[in-house]
Amino acid sequence: RTTLVLVASKSGSTLEPNVFLAYFFDRLKQVVGEAEAGRHVVAITDPGSQMQQVAERDGFRAIAFGQPTVGGRFSVLSAFGTVPAALVGIDVALLLEEASQMATACRNEDAATNPGVALGVVIGEAAKAGRDKLTFVASPGIAPLGAWLEQLVAESTGKNGKAVIPIDLEPAGDAGSYVGDRLFAYLRLTSAPEAAQDAFVEQLNLAGHPVVQIDVRDVYALGQEFFRWEIATAVAGAVLGINPFDQPDVEASKIKT
Repeated sequence: RTTLVLVASKSGSTLEPNVFLAYFFDRLKQVVGEAEAGRHVVAITDPGSQMQQVAERDGFRAIAFGQPTVGGRFSVLSAFGTVPAALVGIDVALLLEEASQMATACRNEDAATNPGVALGVVIGEAAKAGRDKLTFVASPGIAPLGAWLEQLVAESTGKNGKAVIPIDLEPAGDAGSYVGDRLFAYLRLTSAPEAAQDAFVEQLNLAGHPVVQIDVRDVYALGQEFFRWEIATAVAGAVLGINPFDQPDVEASKIKT
């Protein structure tokens, strides 16, 4: 009776969120009744979508609209990320201010000092040189970032027989056991680093493996990382000669499903 359900779907036609919605809406009807069930649901969707029609038909509590020109995996700083963040008590204005600082830095026309472009070039050139396994090492306090990065990178770069393959949550191995197909990205929370990870990354450096270390000041600085990595992913796609914004296999799978 005190549950609020968020259903997020840009198109409103994707199978998985619709199945989840059907399940939870049925549960809500059993508990609060059919007339009140919709008041326990908030939709996050693009204007004019099938989800908007469902929300209006079933009397959802609210509809939050995303930006139709922004792809799903690039939408974390739009309503798809900020509405859930606000509801769990995150200071969204502060998070977006951090993102805005990185956006300004990523407008720098000098690629070497542009944080998003520089990272994207490294990822793309490393992949072209055979180091296409982008392996994340993230401090425990920001470890869930890896799951978001995994989908952003994989779905953006995996097509046309090319890919940067992201690897998240892999147990640390012996530095000498890795072959020459790795690029490591160390996302180090400077306010709460882990000594074992520092030691592991130092061993990687000594063994000659390429490591990109990004110092993240605190959890709100993740706003900067969201923007940096979106730019970097787009640039890596350009370096590889693919369109990072389409998803042909995803669309084909949706149609078949």
